[in-house]
Amino acid sequence: MAKHRRGRPSAGLVVGVIALVVATSGSAFAAGKLVSGDSLIKKDSLSGNRVRTGSITGKQLKLSSLGTVPSAKNAQELGGHPASAFVMSGGSGGTGGSGGGPVVHSGLVTAAGGQTATLGSFGPFTVTLKCNDDGGGTFDSEIDVTSSSSSSEAFDTPLTAGTPQQIGDAGPDSQFSDNAGGTLVEFVAAPAVYMGYLVDSIFMPGTTSPCGASLLVNKS
Repeated sequence: MAKHRRGRPSAGLVVGVIALVVATSGSAFAAGKLVSGDSLIKKDSLSGNRVRTGSITGKQLKLSSLGTVPSAKNAQELGGHPASAFVMSGGSGGTGGSGGGPVVHSGLVTAAGGQTATLGSFGPFTVTLKCNDDGGGTFDSEIDVTSSSSSSEAFDTPLTAGTPQQIGDAGPDSQFSDNAGGTLVEFVAAPAVYMGYLVDSIFMPGTTSPCGASLLVNKS
């Protein structure tokens, strides 16, 4: 039986096969370099489901071009109310809300020896914590109220406008002490009446701020 001898492909056939492979492959070459994908894919020609899940992150997005999701907008407005409608004043001394809600909620405020810290301000009143250093590692927490009105009182005692009046004190002591159970204080500046709950204390020795106090005030 006669054997057929395989011949070598011609140069034209090799070139044709290479051209066919390049034309049908997913990549294109020009002058020996990979062509940019932007020149291969027509704008607005891909569907969202043709992009690999998780392949697009904030790095690829222009965040400033994104709108606000409706539910997120509602969250920013807190059910239609601005954030300020839910903020209670603290040690910064701001005035708070109305309708019998807390007008001051200071949380724990501390002070070092010789320092005075504001617990809160409401109406004409400003309440402060004064940390007195009595020497020998002994301190006392003095609570004062100052009113800008000459027609006001605290603890049923008339206040002189601009003059601090002591309304609470813990110590003097060199170890922990407090006014157990706190103190209820009524502040009156007609026609407004405020009820305050005051706790002040001396902390254990060795702390950098041995005096502490907190104040909660509601408008009656």
